[in-house]
Amino acid sequence: MRITTRFTLHLALGIILWMLLSGICIAIGLEGILPLFKKSVSEAYQSLLVAWIFGFSTIVCIAIFGWYFGGPLGFIMSWIHQLSQENYTQPVGLSKIYTRKGKLRMRYMLYQEVLQHLQSLSGKLKAAETEREKVEQAKQEWIAGISHDLKTPLTYITGYSTLLLNDQYDWTKEEARSFIQEIADKGKHMEELIQDLSLVIQFNNTDGQLPLHKTNQDIVDFTKRIVANISNNPQANDYILYFKTDTSVINIDFDSKFMQRILQNILMNSIIHNPPSTNIYTHIFDHPEYVDIHIVDNGVGMPPNMIENIFQQYYRGTTTEFSSEGTGLGMAIVHKLVQAHKGTISIESQPSEGTTFQITLPKK
Repeated sequence: MRITTRFTLHLALGIILWMLLSGICIAIGLEGILPLFKKSVSEAYQSLLVAWIFGFSTIVCIAIFGWYFGGPLGFIMSWIHQLSQENYTQPVGLSKIYTRKGKLRMRYMLYQEVLQHLQSLSGKLKAAETEREKVEQAKQEWIAGISHDLKTPLTYITGYSTLLLNDQYDWTKEEARSFIQEIADKGKHMEELIQDLSLVIQFNNTDGQLPLHKTNQDIVDFTKRIVANISNNPQANDYILYFKTDTSVINIDFDSKFMQRILQNILMNSIIHNPPSTNIYTHIFDHPEYVDIHIVDNGVGMPPNMIENIFQQYYRGTTTEFSSEGTGLGMAIVHKLVQAHKGTISIESQPSEGTTFQITLPKK
């Protein structure tokens, strides 16, 4: 029953009861009580008595109406005020509006939908507040971590530059080259960190609608080249990378630059967060309307809380005892880039049982 219909019925019933109560009180006063005091009563006195009884019954009914209809409204308004003060705990007296059987009392039943919506809103606001606090804490930890990540390569660059510029030492060509290589590597690392920050700022400023430059390409050949490049990376020397496809050519529309970023981030994550000798498989499945790319490893896997948060910005998870040099933005960027391609990404993982990333991309 809708609240307007319920309110109308309750109000009509209240008016009928008020009229019946007034009539009964007047009848008792004129026929039952008044004759006991006077044998003959003037019509003026009777009219005055009727008016007095009617006024008294009206005041009593108004008080009852105020308690019946206004009491729940006062409770609702105090609850709304409590929510406006960012206090999402259950209001004082909430248990009193229910019977022992857990049902709403009659006068609160009138506002059943309002109370249900308020309870739902309170729960959602409380969950949002908890989530906001978690994100804020993660953000603060991320800021401290990213400051450290930027400072570390900068320290290397400064240190090796100082060594090269020191006239007290006569460095051999091989030593100077090794110093320059270290400087180049750390500079590239800093560039990657800054690119991550730039991408996230772009996503946040455009509400995730990052402009893509799609072209129709062979995703099989493209992915094969990415896997080959990663396998030639010095960090991947102790890992075994495999590539497999059921179809030799699959043409789909995608942005080369960002698709490379998606695959590289996932493959490098599988290398960084797993011990040496881990096998990493990349398998492409062809479907009529879409393509599935599975990146599977037999490494250490991930616990449920890491799977839940891995696509969150600023989350810096690690599955080993070694700290990650990442920004905590890599997988969040992957998630957003896949969504920008109108695709989906999911993870299946268990501790000590490896991890599977599944990317689904539409062909058109």
